[in-house]
Amino acid sequence: MKLDYRIAFISDQPRLRAFCESLGPVAALALDIETTDWWNPQHERVALIQFAYRVNQELRVAVIDALAGLDPTLLRQPLELPTTTKVMHNAGFDAVRLSRHFKISTAPIHDTLLAARRSGEKRYSLKAQVEKHLNLPLDKHAQQSDWSLRPLHPKQLDYAARDAVAALLLYEHQVKRGLNGAYRLRAEIAREQSALPLGTSLPQAGQVEGHAPEDQSPLASAELSASSLALLGIITELPSRYYPEQLAVSVDNDRVGLAGWIIDRVVGTEVDLDESSARNEIAALCQRGLVSITPTRRLEANESGRAVWQKHKFV
Repeated sequence: MKLDYRIAFISDQPRLRAFCESLGPVAALALDIETTDWWNPQHERVALIQFAYRVNQELRVAVIDALAGLDPTLLRQPLELPTTTKVMHNAGFDAVRLSRHFKISTAPIHDTLLAARRSGEKRYSLKAQVEKHLNLPLDKHAQQSDWSLRPLHPKQLDYAARDAVAALLLYEHQVKRGLNGAYRLRAEIAREQSALPLGTSLPQAGQVEGHAPEDQSPLASAELSASSLALLGIITELPSRYYPEQLAVSVDNDRVGLAGWIIDRVVGTEVDLDESSARNEIAALCQRGLVSITPTRRLEANESGRAVWQKHKFV
């Protein structure tokens, strides 16, 4: 598939205001974000926000520099418009960060990863999905960039834009197939439930079944998901080998060597561990005190993390 679009890079307030005013009520708005220090909620920052949408069938892309001191409240109008479907691949990462950092609610949401999983597919990373269904290759090497550095390299901008475009095209393909990607933040569901008698209700349509965790506190259950346990195993067996971003990207793209063997053994050879889900899992391991970041910004398992892995590795 050949893509034809120009990237509008927005790094000042007048251009951001003009973009938000010109956007209008589009039917679907795909978005993606790039973050720094995502494994530490106290230091995490949103570095870029990428949008892909159509105007009269013409594909348009905008990349917003979220580190340029802009007023993010301007984005509330297009992102909170109830008539526009917001498209994300793993909303459990992107939508949570937009809510946490900018207090922006992005409903209604179509999660292309969730739609793929609900359809029974095992390879549901964005890269796997667009290569299979759209014949569109995605180069993930730029993902390991330091998104806090300026100026950005053209390859970084192209990578950032392409993920948003890929999500939009995948959404359009999924809609034609009749797939359901409805997603709601757990915090929104909890607020609704708290207003009900006894604060309980049946599960809501669109709740994230079997999805990667949004955010987990250090007091979360000691029980780990298969993907979280696999990542803990890699970090334990290969101490100080990976930077957080490097590990998140590598488990999505390169399941080779000892790391690949651990993923295949724990998660399964036919199941994906996508990049955004890996970020959520790594951040949760850090918050639970099972994994820490060394002074050289590499991942190491703590004593408790090593004990958890030793308990499960031969089961």
